Amino acid sequence: MDDETMVIIDGSTGQIEHLPPSKGRHRAKLESLADIRKEMSKVYRESRTGTIDPTQAAKSVWILSEIKKVVEAEMKLNDPQSVDSKPMSLAEFYGQESITTKDPIQAAKDYQQLMR
Repeated sequence: MDDETMVIIDGSTGQIEHLPPSKGRHRAKLESLADIRKEMSKVYRESRTGTIDPTQAAKSVWILSEIKKVVEAEMKLNDPQSVDSKPMSLAEFYGQESITTKDPIQAAKDYQQLMR
């Protein structure tokens, strides 16, 4: 038995079980949404075939979904077309045409009305 072979020894029977050699670190390319989707699919297939524990698969997919959010945010920041030319007003956000008034008290009441 060479030094790199991993084994499990059963404490009650003394039987030795040789473990398959480790493949080392897994380096998946996660630079695009397609790369992340492929890795999620791989984890799903490994979970379905019993290669990895479903709990570990769920953790891995959650981490991949967080990476996906970062990639999407980077894509949005790098795309000049995704940036609006002007910020959205409160009235636009709440789906109203506009709030026009010269009276600040009336404006405050209108704002409270929007917030309801």
